[in-house]
Amino acid sequence: MNRREWGLPHYSFPISAGACCRCTGTSWSRSRTACTCPYQRTPYCKHIGAVLYELRKQLIGVHDNHHNDDSANAHDGGIALPHTVLDPIQQHLGTRAEQGKGHLLFLWSNQLREAAQTFCAQPGEERPLIPLTDAQTMLADAIRRCHERFICILDNKHGNAYSKYYDYTGCIKTVQTIADNALQSSDYASACENLRLCIHETNALLLSSENDDDSEPLLTLIDDLAMRVRCYMENVAEFADSPTAGKALNTIAQAANDKDMRQCEPLNSMLLISSALAFAQYDDKRIWAYDVIENAITRNLEYSFNEESEESEEDDEDEDNEDTSEVDDETDFISDESLHVLQLFTLMSAYDLYALSNDDAGREQLLKDYPESMALTLMNAANMIHEGRLRSAYMLAQGFLLSSRDTEDVDIDARHNGLLPDLLPHGWHTIMECCAEGLNDVGLLANVYRYYILSCNDRSDTHYVSKLRNLLRIYGGLSAEEWHDVADGLARDCARNIIDRIKYQPEITTKGGTQRHSSWRNPAYEKLIVDERLSDTALTYCVMVDTRRCHCCAPSPSNTPNQQNR
Repeated sequence: MNRREWGLPHYSFPISAGACCRCTGTSWSRSRTACTCPYQRTPYCKHIGAVLYELRKQLIGVHDNHHNDDSANAHDGGIALPHTVLDPIQQHLGTRAEQGKGHLLFLWSNQLREAAQTFCAQPGEERPLIPLTDAQTMLADAIRRCHERFICILDNKHGNAYSKYYDYTGCIKTVQTIADNALQSSDYASACENLRLCIHETNALLLSSENDDDSEPLLTLIDDLAMRVRCYMENVAEFADSPTAGKALNTIAQAANDKDMRQCEPLNSMLLISSALAFAQYDDKRIWAYDVIENAITRNLEYSFNEESEESEEDDEDEDNEDTSEVDDETDFISDESLHVLQLFTLMSAYDLYALSNDDAGREQLLKDYPESMALTLMNAANMIHEGRLRSAYMLAQGFLLSSRDTEDVDIDARHNGLLPDLLPHGWHTIMECCAEGLNDVGLLANVYRYYILSCNDRSDTHYVSKLRNLLRIYGGLSAEEWHDVADGLARDCARNIIDRIKYQPEITTKGGTQRHSSWRNPAYEKLIVDERLSDTALTYCVMVDTRRCHCCAPSPSNTPNQQNR
């Protein structure tokens, strides 16, 4: 266990080969030890002894042929750590695996198939499919009547003399009538043509909307339509013959790949693309799924928006002399934000496709090709946790954090995911926390708690001070005096962290939460000060924050009363 991470004095213990250690059969010797604590009676204090004892245990484990890297550590007292984070995550993953036929999946589950079955008409009750030409006429008439009945009123809010407000109720009802008729039909190829028409016209209406009040019902409509089409494709995959299924899926893919759909509704666009996953479990139709997903990979992943933007910025000086009227790649029309959504869900869809197809080689190659993907790495870590490979999952999460530019940002991104919703309050660090619990590793868990305390900027994480104290006292065997030393060292680290915050962060922020709060204050640090009665530290902390706040709030010299009087 890394005791320095607990805040103990610094020590060094370089090891070089030489002597033989009988207990491990490993050649090593201690060449030098040092510690900054004031203990002078012998060359070795308890801190050095603890480090050497832990090092010996680790060397025994590393060279034990029967050692399992992912198995839990055995403590001297045989006391298992509470699984406050691990148990809920494992239970959720177990439920996901049941819904995914043994696989952990992002975008497919049996619930989609169950929803699709509700669309099927009873024998003899299926209504004839509305012909495509009739559907086009119905929608054109509804849109024309809508534009003839717009309301023109004074709009002071947006600074316009007048603003057009449309009542899309008639259009929405027409779209729903055509879609409902298509979703119950077993004429799958023609039904998908009608559904594509509904998607296109709804998106066109959304783009023509001039204010947010108009667009809200249309947004609800297109969200509902995209999800119902996604479910309907489960019926297409199950009941249609292979040529018909391929034609139907191609029609929906064309709707999803519409330029306006990808730009303005990237999430719904990828929801429609994920319809291909319905075909992955059928040997005669899997080829259609691979075609759609591989096309999405080509469109969305084999194009770097950021690199293209950087190149265009470098060439700004030459733009006046170049003809930029033509753009070769349609992705140039896609905003950075929309492209990010398209890329994220393309990777998720590809992962699910390979899993459902039992294509282990494809899945491994995907993970290898896109190691920077948060979604894929999270899925990989979740699979390791589900399989009980906790140390591998811990190392994967830790490695992803170390390779990231901003640890706090990637933790925030990981909180909102389609695999473990509301179960990762600290993002990747929660993954590390649950793995440390399962490994029964006090040192790893203490390091995670220590990070929560250091990075705390709201009161929700103050309880980790007590959790760290109980962990080290009850399960780590520290005495009251040793814990006070740890707390004192941790307080010094918190003070240094506050200095960095003052240097590099604005005082008021909403980062990591929904409400404005001070980024310079650390409530967990404050609790540590109170609990351990660190009066000198409290004074330093108050002076440091309040002085800096006074400097930031002070008026500039040109605005002082004396200057104004002059």
